[in-house]
Amino acid sequence: MSKYKDKKPYIIEFSKKHANNNQVCEDFFFRAKYPNGYYCEKCGCTHYKKISTRNHVYTCSKCGHQSCLFAGTIFQDCKLDLYKLLLGLFIFFTSNKGFSAMEMRSQLDVNYKTALLLCRKCRVLMTECNSEKILDNMFYEANLAYIGSKSKEPGHQGCGTEQQPFFIAFSTGRNNNYPQFIKLRAVPKDDSETTNAFLTQSLVLSKDRTLNTDGKTTFNIMKDRITVVNEKIDYSKDDHRLYWLNTILSDIKNNIIGIYHGARKTDLPLFFGEQEYRFNHRNTGKQMMDKVAKYIFKSHPMTRRQIANALNAAFPIFVQ
Repeated sequence: MSKYKDKKPYIIEFSKKHANNNQVCEDFFFRAKYPNGYYCEKCGCTHYKKISTRNHVYTCSKCGHQSCLFAGTIFQDCKLDLYKLLLGLFIFFTSNKGFSAMEMRSQLDVNYKTALLLCRKCRVLMTECNSEKILDNMFYEANLAYIGSKSKEPGHQGCGTEQQPFFIAFSTGRNNNYPQFIKLRAVPKDDSETTNAFLTQSLVLSKDRTLNTDGKTTFNIMKDRITVVNEKIDYSKDDHRLYWLNTILSDIKNNIIGIYHGARKTDLPLFFGEQEYRFNHRNTGKQMMDKVAKYIFKSHPMTRRQIANALNAAFPIFVQ
């Protein structure tokens, strides 16, 4: 036996417990919907009966109100087999770098549209979890980067590029140290106003805290609210101030470009939300599925069209 203990749950253990056992799978989603036990949304009764002629429907023993297992959650009206849905969640959330819809289609033996919708809903759950978090430490590092193919047309280089700009920031216990948590955000443009909005929403700011950047003038707008170290950096040196920021930034870009071939700009907010979640929950280990159950319980119904409309409404710059 190896002396290194894997913190991640094993898929073989998951399959032994859940494969060909519909009741165990149903119990997982039941606990997600009713973490404190069943209660009727209409009368508050805590006793129920299952309807034998309808899958995953419960009837209140007092008033007869019926409730579906996925009603009111992001998986409302989901037609997937319970084991396939649960297996898809397990694979997606426990993956280290990411998981494409093509891979999901192959693993679950479903069509591409079903796999794509499941992956998108997983990213929505991850992104909604991220939205509640604000970085809070004495040292931060931040930068603005671009992702996508470089434009070959004259006049589209530099700030005129057609690549998508996005912010990355992380918190750490001391200067140039490995980050504890990160924040990622796709933004419509690169200017001081956008920089101020992102950092205000993402960091706890005060003058006794330090923000390290790479000399970009748009970060100077923050100098009245936090100590900004904003000198130019020689990236040819291995020990420059933003070593870890650039290392993690490179990993994130490689994950998105390498796994999600042909990713559209409209989906980038969810891809960034996914990468932020994976980094911030890298040490969750075998409690991951317990967290997923909580995310499902807090979620709300979203169809394929509603997800697309929400992305286009929140990020009109991405519409192609």
